[in-house]
Amino acid sequence: MKRICVILSLLAVLIDSQAEGRILTECEAVQELQRAKVQRSLISNWVCLMQSESGMDTQLVTGPKTASSFSFGVFQINSAKWCSRGHSGGICNKRCEDFADDDIQDDIVCANKIQSMEGFKAWNGWVKKCKNKSLPNIGNCKRRRRRRRTRR
Repeated sequence: MKRICVILSLLAVLIDSQAEGRILTECEAVQELQRAKVQRSLISNWVCLMQSESGMDTQLVTGPKTASSFSFGVFQINSAKWCSRGHSGGICNKRCEDFADDDIQDDIVCANKIQSMEGFKAWNGWVKKCKNKSLPNIGNCKRRRRRRRTRR
């Protein structure tokens, strides 16, 4: 019995050490959101949401929560409604595991869908830490420049 506990403990440490994701900076988050063409006036809310839900960790998986659901990625997208574990599904028609990697473009698409259907109030972290509070100042992040066409 003691041997099994030791083995399980070692496995937990090994899995945990491999599960650490990339922690985005505020400006990296802004760049990703701009790349996805997120409405500029909402970017500070999205950055605050990402900070409050996941600490900007792109590979964070938490749970189980209610009904044995888990939450995935920087937006903590929940498997009870929005995605399915192991196969495409849910309202976003995605594998939940796809939200727990360093590519957050698909996460942003699903998060936008959640926000358009339920608003930012769908995320408890946003309600507690962002709603009616001062939002991150993203003014120091470089804006993506559009290429200007030169006329000849």
